[in-house]
Amino acid sequence: MLNAEYTKAFQRDIKRLKRKHVDFTELKNVIRLVLEDTDEAKETLRRRHRAHRLQGGEWERVIECHVGNAGDWLAVWIREDGTAWFLRTGSHEEIFGG
Repeated sequence: MLNAEYTKAFQRDIKRLKRKHVDFTELKNVIRLVLEDTDEAKETLRRRHRAHRLQGGEWERVIECHVGNAGDWLAVWIREDGTAWFLRTGSHEEIFGG
């Protein structure tokens, strides 16, 4: 089981999504699976949420997945020393720019 930490950017993303009245059920499920950190949870993240490591530059070692079937809603995190640091959540454009 991993510990959870949330960056200020992630917290701002959550506030922005709350203003849009987004249902957070699927995001909570993704966070639960990340923190569970079992082989089964990782497989569910890969299959259902298309979790994968990002390549190159500042995003190396960062993991991204799609939140439920919400299309372009992503969760981005990094694992470090028994902690999952949730970096950002939102659309590709909001996270990575246009």
